[in-house]
Amino acid sequence: MNLDLLLNLLGTSIDIILLFYFTQGSDLRRSYIYSIMLYCIFGFSVIFLNLHSFPFIFKIIYEIIFILLLNKFLYSDFSFISNLKSILLFYLCLSICELLTVGISAVFFNFSSLGTIFANKLISMELIIFTKTLSFIVLYIVFRFGQNNIFTYTKFEISLYFLPIIINLFLIFTIIYILKTTKHNIPPEYGQTLLLISIVCLISSFCHFILFDLYISKKVKKDYITFVENQEKKTYDYYQKRLEDSKNLSILRHDLKNQLLALKYSTNEISQNHIDSLLTQIPNSVYDINTGNPFIDVLVSEKILLAQNQNIKCDICINLKGISFIKNVDFCSLFGNLLDNCIEATSGLDKEKYIFVRCDISKQHLLIKTINPYGQKINKKNGIFLTTKSNVSHHGFGISSIKNVVKKYNGNASFSTQNDTFIVNISIPIPINVN
Repeated sequence: MNLDLLLNLLGTSIDIILLFYFTQGSDLRRSYIYSIMLYCIFGFSVIFLNLHSFPFIFKIIYEIIFILLLNKFLYSDFSFISNLKSILLFYLCLSICELLTVGISAVFFNFSSLGTIFANKLISMELIIFTKTLSFIVLYIVFRFGQNNIFTYTKFEISLYFLPIIINLFLIFTIIYILKTTKHNIPPEYGQTLLLISIVCLISSFCHFILFDLYISKKVKKDYITFVENQEKKTYDYYQKRLEDSKNLSILRHDLKNQLLALKYSTNEISQNHIDSLLTQIPNSVYDINTGNPFIDVLVSEKILLAQNQNIKCDICINLKGISFIKNVDFCSLFGNLLDNCIEATSGLDKEKYIFVRCDISKQHLLIKTINPYGQKINKKNGIFLTTKSNVSHHGFGISSIKNVVKKYNGNASFSTQNDTFIVNISIPIPINVN
């Protein structure tokens, strides 16, 4: 295999992998091996077009249409507009890298025209390698640094990514400079050796790109889990404190009631009517909700109060009697996020605002269902319902937390829309040894 063909295969393969990397969905509905086979077919077809010198515009149109159809076939969360934007942005980045390479060549190597740049086949191949390596930097800046994540890169991580690739770019640049200055004086075998060194730099830069992105993805996931756990812990601590306050208030209410009764029957100096009025004003319970779990009683009661303050009708019936295998902190996360999502989606509506919640035990399963209307169009990206919150960095956390709790107890959760309502159905199996 000659070096020209090797470079063509390598460059095209890298482009296809990166195109797949930045335009893929998350909800894969085909097997992973099957998906790889289809992308390989796509890659071979692009290589075939490159080897037979098809018009550039034809190749671009072919690649865009093929990748759109392929992603639509492979991913259930496919969005035509979002996918098309990613593809066009990808090719724009590659075009920018090519223009930057031409500009650098003109400035540093005094190439007067494109013809002089590609007159030397060896130098032109080096410039292609330089362009591909440069694309790792540009693509990462556009597709990664441009995203709004809770994770922020440290200076060390930025250096860790850019420094090795910049070093490789410098080595390739040096090789191009050597080839340009020596012109025809360099032996062919030396030129091929230098080209192979550049190819190694390209491959190492590509591997570094993939490995670093995997590292960042794992760290983002870890930071995300930590963030969610901290938020859930804060919420749990709050309702734990509220539960303690409610118990203290119940004791105080009971004592006050007894004291007023004692006063009523022991003295005539205090108005009996006034005492009777005070007695009737003391509620029988702090919270009217009775789910079978005092902790959830507090949580649900406060959420109902929040909803009522926003003129949201609440139809809530929750039965947790005998359910002890789920920890209170997980119950807090589950019902807190479910009710928060319902309230948030309903609060800004002009039409009737209501929340429907049912939770009961059936056939050894804990079944939970919520229904609420919504106003804005609900979209999905990467398998996640997009937020309407002003703080988009926290979007999807509520649903993710719900999924995590349900998954922890081997349950299933489904999210759907029907007739302008958002519906959540949850089923959690009750362990056989739990009554």
